[in-house]
Amino acid sequence: MFGLGSLNDQAILERIKDGDESVLVLVYKKHYGMVKKLILKNSGDITVVDDIMQDTIIAVWKNANKPTFLLQSKLSTYILAIAKNLWLKELKKRSKFKSVDENSPKNTLIDTQKENLDSDIIAEMVNEMDETCKKLLSYFYFDGYSTRLIADKLNYANADTVKSKKYQCFKKLQASVLARYNKVDLI
Repeated sequence: MFGLGSLNDQAILERIKDGDESVLVLVYKKHYGMVKKLILKNSGDITVVDDIMQDTIIAVWKNANKPTFLLQSKLSTYILAIAKNLWLKELKKRSKFKSVDENSPKNTLIDTQKENLDSDIIAEMVNEMDETCKKLLSYFYFDGYSTRLIADKLNYANADTVKSKKYQCFKKLQASVLARYNKVDLI
């Protein structure tokens, strides 16, 4: 086989389900340019394209092998959506690490340190919660997962169940933080 041109999307997915890893190399090569363009147009650089593309291919592999998986768009559209979500997640991570300008006023440095301290406190408190709340809150607030994806990951009936449980967990977290710290400490 010299390329994907002769295979339709369903045939490619069938080969993935059959464990044919060689088709992944071809899918990677065919869609690399599309993902590269997406990342470069959205504040990225060439150094991250390979990582995002590899993670995208792994996600396609895992999802295609789920018994309930049903491709409801073109494979290229699906790949682009996964890459976009992974890139947005990466951008969120990068925005958490704000650089401090040495020429900036001293209070900006203090504000940045305070913000990092507050984030560290919340992360620490989340880690002390029961396993269900820890996973749910981490998936939602730190990883940016949708409620539908969280429902799948945690085996909940639907996104509404996740919303309800997230609210309960958030209230527990809020009570724990307020019991341990004064409001003044966190403002």
